[in-house]
Amino acid sequence: MQSKLLEIKLNPGSKNRVLELIDTMKNNIELPKYEMTQKGYYWDSVFFDIKAGQELLYMVIKSEDFSKIMIDESELKPTPFRLFYEKFRSECWAPEMYNDIEALICFNQCLDFN
Repeated sequence: MQSKLLEIKLNPGSKNRVLELIDTMKNNIELPKYEMTQKGYYWDSVFFDIKAGQELLYMVIKSEDFSKIMIDESELKPTPFRLFYEKFRSECWAPEMYNDIEALICFNQCLDFN
């Protein structure tokens, strides 16, 4: 299993929306899980931070093989979760692309940052 750490800049005041997204996912896990299975990766952990006034979302995602994840989302068979997630992303993500943070080493054998 491979892992990636992403840093996503959020618009100001997005923390409550992040918590709402997480609650929605936890309460309806079969829907985001189905979409993640189609895409070929899943969210492992989500962290929130504020640095110099910038709200940040850190996400560890995992995949058997990141070279085989779904890139073209037009092939995705969406669930009702997709509408909720797209609204969250359009309203909360800052316009910049997310950063794929380069891992140097991970001492936790459950994570593999390759």
